[in-house]
Amino acid sequence: MSLPSRLPAILQAVMQGLPRALADSHYPRWHHAPVTGLMNDPNGFVEFAGRYHLFYQWNPLACDHKFKCWAHWSSEDLLRWRHEPIALMPDEEYDRNGCYSGSAVDNNGTLTLCYTGNVKFDDGGRTAWQCLATENADGTFRKIGPVLPLPEGYTGHVRDPKVWRHKDRWYMVLGAQDRQKRGKVLLFSSPDLHQWRSEGEIAGYGINGLSDAGYMWECPDLFPLGDQHILICCPQGIAREEERFLNTYPAVWMAGSFDDHRAAFKHGELHELDAGFEFLCPANHAHQRWPPPAGRLDGRPGR
Repeated sequence: MSLPSRLPAILQAVMQGLPRALADSHYPRWHHAPVTGLMNDPNGFVEFAGRYHLFYQWNPLACDHKFKCWAHWSSEDLLRWRHEPIALMPDEEYDRNGCYSGSAVDNNGTLTLCYTGNVKFDDGGRTAWQCLATENADGTFRKIGPVLPLPEGYTGHVRDPKVWRHKDRWYMVLGAQDRQKRGKVLLFSSPDLHQWRSEGEIAGYGINGLSDAGYMWECPDLFPLGDQHILICCPQGIAREEERFLNTYPAVWMAGSFDDHRAAFKHGELHELDAGFEFLCPANHAHQRWPPPAGRLDGRPGR
């Protein structure tokens, strides 16, 4: 069942915010930024039908995390961008508390979004659904709905599907927190984006020699680079060191080998991706080699 539309309130917020943004000498002229509300994670960085597409979490109604939509830009050359229709709004029961991060893929000529539908309960609990949406001819998106419920053994903090195709199967990595409050990266596979099979945990606490790896891992991305594979993710609660992991939510990478026959990833130690101020939730391009990842720059807690 669809929830009441917030489009009138969004339009009002944009119309009120646009004059202020244009008059603000500090408003970004090069980096992407909305004219009002909260801009959060970049998502679904993909090239499709001759254009680059970049989505991002956006709450146009306030600078908080209560109404996360997916906004949408596109470009022919990565320099000149245009606004596209809002791709996703949290207007269904399965995503009523936010359309969380995810990715975009070309599924046999259809631009398809894979995202997390976030649901919070009155008692403080929560759950998560991994969902699909497909592009319409007018540039809007039609929600297909959930294709993967919350896996057994994990809290409601399971999110941020990064999906890719390898040979004849789709693969998906998810950031997760197990019931012992330990961060993990989960791997799933599918023949069609709709029916998913768990392939187990491939990174996080207690895997490949990691002991203290934080209480939650989010925004994972696994991709080939040269003769190895790289896993990027954002662990929460990782122990600070003298010169590493000083940010509240760092972004890290680890190199290893991905065996698609056994659906296993053997990796080495954690490396900090960026030691600056809160570079997190990087969205790697679907082609993986170019352009470089887009990331979020801020000094505030992520969620």
